[in-house]
Parts: sequence; C-alpha cells; structure tokens
Amino acid sequence: MPQPLVTESVKHIVDKESNKVFSNYHDQLLYVETKISPSDLKELKDKAKICLKTQDKFSKANKGLAGNIEKEFLLNESFEKILFPYSSLLAEKFDKNTKKQVTSWVSADLWINFQKKYEFNPIHDHKGTYSFVLWIQIPYDLEEELKLDNCINSNTERNSLFSFTHINQYGDIVTTPLKIDKTWEGTMILFSSRLKHEVYPFFTSDDYRISISGNLIRMLESKKTFSYQ
Repeated sequence: MPQPLVTESVKHIVDKESNKVFSNYHDQLLYVETKISPSDLKELKDKAKICLKTQDKFSKANKGLAGNIEKEFLLNESFEKILFPYSSLLAEKFDKNTKKQVTSWVSADLWINFQKKYEFNPIHDHKGTYSFVLWIQIPYDLEEELKLDNCINSNTERNSLFSFTHINQYGDIVTTPLKIDKTWEGTMILFSSRLKHEVYPFFTSDDYRISISGNLIRMLESKKTFSYQ
C-alpha cells in the first residue's frame, strides 16, 4: 500500500525545537514526542466518532492486542493518511538521536482504542521496529484520579497513567510513568516496539479515553525490491 507523503507543514511541526526527546540512563533513548496540528486532531476526533457510531464497518482488533478493552478496531487508509507523516518523521528523529542510519518506513498496523473506566492494557510490547501512541481524547482530570482513596496514600500512584517498564543503570527493572492528562490530547510519542509498556485504568469518567496506536517497519530498498526487518 503506498504510504502518504510527508508535507512540509507536518515536517515543520515534527522538527520544531519545542518537541521533546526523552532519554533513559546513559542517554539511552526512551521515546520521542510531538504534537499534531489542531486541524489534524479535529479531523481524527471526527473520524473516531464515526468509527464508534459505525462499528460494524471496522474490523475488531482485540484478538491481536493485549488490551483488556472491549472496543478496539483496525483503521483504514483515511486514518493512515493523517498519521503516517508524523510517525515516520518521528522514526527518523529516533534514528538520528540513536545514531542509526535513517531509512524509509512502512506502516505495519494501525488501530484505535476506546477505553472505558476500569479497562486497562496489561504490560506488553509490539511487533515491528517502532511503535507510536497518539492520544485523541482524555476524559478525566488527572488530579482527581490520583486523589482517589485507592491511590492517594500509595507510594506508587498509577491511576490512569501510561507507563514504560525497562532496566536502569543498576540492572533493576523500573517503570517510567507518563502523567497523561487533557493537555496530552494531540500528543504522539514513538518508541522501540520492544519496549514494555502498560496503561492503567481510570475511574472518574464515564466517557472514553481514545487513543490511536500503530507499528512501523524499517524498509530497505535493494535493486528496486523491498525487504522488511
């Protein structure tokens, strides 16, 4: 399937100095981050609403995913047309920061999660080279989530958070939580597909937390043929 072209406007957004590169210990790259344009976010929100209303037109993704989530659907080319320019440029940024040779990319999978309260994503990783998450809608107030009785006195606050699990410089297994709140709507992060991560349940809203995820595969061109790794 032909990949969408990267426009100059999208390249400008991803190349902005305000975008972030997050490192682990010894400058080991954990993930890179950008914001998509407000117009693209609005279009994706509208498309997500249509997906939710016409679920029978979208294939269910549950059997291929770890999520304990009822509504997970594979997405079509109209979503990829918006998302691939951002994700592929973030993959290039990741490569540059890890001093890898920058190559071309193809999209391997693309799906959307409509996560209800109490639902969650257990620790897992993905197929492919890189994976991304884009938050479309965050329905809760993060402070309210972290003040709930089950969480407020804990030394490991996790209600509603997205979290990476990895090894630190001492060889210990540690977690790096991301405090996802409403300001993260329109934020895309990209990371190694092998990096373990999990999504904790939220409790204070009856609306959906909506996110779109996908995997990218490195594409090597040799004598006009393509191979994937």
